[in-house]
Amino acid sequence: MLPTLVRTVSAVWLALASVGTAPASGADPVPTEHPRLRPAGSPQPLADVPLGRLPPEIEAATRAVAGRPLAERITVISALLLDRPYALDPLGEGSEADPDPLARYDTFDCLTFTEEVLALALAGDPAHAGELRLAFRYEDGEPRYERRRHFMELQWIPANLEAGLLKDTTGDYGPTFRMEREVTLETWKRWPARPSFQIPDDELPIGLMALDVLSLDDARAAAARIRPGSLLLTVRADQPNKPLWVSHVGLVIEAEQPTVRHATKMGAGKVRDHSLEWYLHHLETYKVWPAVGVAVLEPVEAGPRLTPPRAR
Repeated sequence: MLPTLVRTVSAVWLALASVGTAPASGADPVPTEHPRLRPAGSPQPLADVPLGRLPPEIEAATRAVAGRPLAERITVISALLLDRPYALDPLGEGSEADPDPLARYDTFDCLTFTEEVLALALAGDPAHAGELRLAFRYEDGEPRYERRRHFMELQWIPANLEAGLLKDTTGDYGPTFRMEREVTLETWKRWPARPSFQIPDDELPIGLMALDVLSLDDARAAAARIRPGSLLLTVRADQPNKPLWVSHVGLVIEAEQPTVRHATKMGAGKVRDHSLEWYLHHLETYKVWPAVGVAVLEPVEAGPRLTPPRAR
């Protein structure tokens, strides 16, 4: 699979040349434990386009791999975003509640990076990726702050599973344990970060929060079997004052060894690759809020998709 993918990446860079962009000369030194799948040399900065507009390099690459398997599309498209700087919560609705733009390609956090890559990879045409981004991010695809799926366990994960955009494959890789918790309005009131969200109390999600989790030991044992294209979610220990467990998400990509590609605050803070084995060991170093395992989701390939599916 890897030689085929390398040839596809090379073809993508030929396509990029047609829009006036080519790889820069001279490759950055890359530690062996952080393999990257990209052509020789680092890409030049994306074309200077208005904020929120799809850069022509990404549009060309998305079209060039449109007929390839989904995992390959995810790998190739996400490679164009390597080294983009990390910024927490860089997207909004352009409104008073959150004036950030609906889309941008110059900076990412872990979730906006994942959503953008999935939207581009799943769309039948890159012109329709925005519709899929909204489908992942908002209730009924309606881009309003109060309709955004702010909370992974109570909103983002269950809504996208129900809509058929994702499927839970955690159990494919070993025995799982079930995390459950009842979230009430009192739970939200006790959460120190509650004032950061401009949502009325009666619109906060409440009810059962549940997730099937693969322990870190079992995840390491299964690392070589986790299918490329999967979403890897970092799951933390339950704490009474926090109505959340998932603290991070990345994409497993096709590479010579199991690799996670993600927008991370680690190091300089950017989109980067880490060896999956290294990353799972790294999670064991979390002490203040320990990591207890991971969850694995897969995007659902539904053929050429011009419009997102609606939740039933």
